[in-house]
Amino acid sequence: MKRGALISVSVVLLVLVLGGSWYYGNGADVKITDIYASPFGANDPGKLNITLQNNGLKPVDVWLEIENAFVDENGVSYSTPRLIISDNSTGPWDEGSVSLQKPIKLVPGNNSVKVWLGYQLPGEYPVKVRVVQNGRLLDEDTYLVNVPFPELHLKLENELERGNTSDVYKVYAYLINYGLSSADKVSTNLTVTNERTGKIVFTSSEFYSVGGKDKSALRAWPGYPYAIVEIAHGKPSGDSYKPIPIVIVGQNGDRFLLNITSRWQDQVTSAELNIPAQEEDR
Repeated sequence: MKRGALISVSVVLLVLVLGGSWYYGNGADVKITDIYASPFGANDPGKLNITLQNNGLKPVDVWLEIENAFVDENGVSYSTPRLIISDNSTGPWDEGSVSLQKPIKLVPGNNSVKVWLGYQLPGEYPVKVRVVQNGRLLDEDTYLVNVPFPELHLKLENELERGNTSDVYKVYAYLINYGLSSADKVSTNLTVTNERTGKIVFTSSEFYSVGGKDKSALRAWPGYPYAIVEIAHGKPSGDSYKPIPIVIVGQNGDRFLLNITSRWQDQVTSAELNIPAQEEDR
């Protein structure tokens, strides 16, 4: 190779090395120093809090890319590369207060950024955070988001109205959730057994839903009890008790056991109620 050509090649290589050094050496120096998410339930919006440290002396613009930020009931993951919460955001789809297209301006030092999260089923979800500037990866980290399962319980109680011809028990049932995540389509079965005869006199099956940290009354109509049990002293009253769909009619000496069981995924909870209670007497 001629000396002139060799010098030209050397100059080109030097320019490339210096150019690359300038590009990468003068790029932003940004690190992820902390990631955390406060507890939240399935079907509720959550927030991922990210602390970004700008080690430079000037403000810089960066993009956040978030993987696994939203997961639907089928396990399909949706990334939200630019779904950033602004100071007055009220929900993940509030377009007026969520930045979808603008980069994040980081001042020198620590910067706090929040990103929306949402999952339709409880479980563990690894969320990957990437900080990018002009297509160059500055830093990345992964945070494991734990969406807790519902904690379901059942409660049965009754009110007694004594009459001359019969005692009427108004039965109230509640599906209680002590967990953060809501539970939809909770299969709930009722079995009523006449303990005097040992025969099952009524069964039913319904689906109910309950929100996180909430209580849902099990009933067909608002303001009405879940069921009615009438213990007649002689001839039954003949009252249909509409619109209550669950009506049990017995005679003096009958004792009914109400068993209610709810199932949601792997959770099973149940409650029982005796009518009349063993300590009751007239």
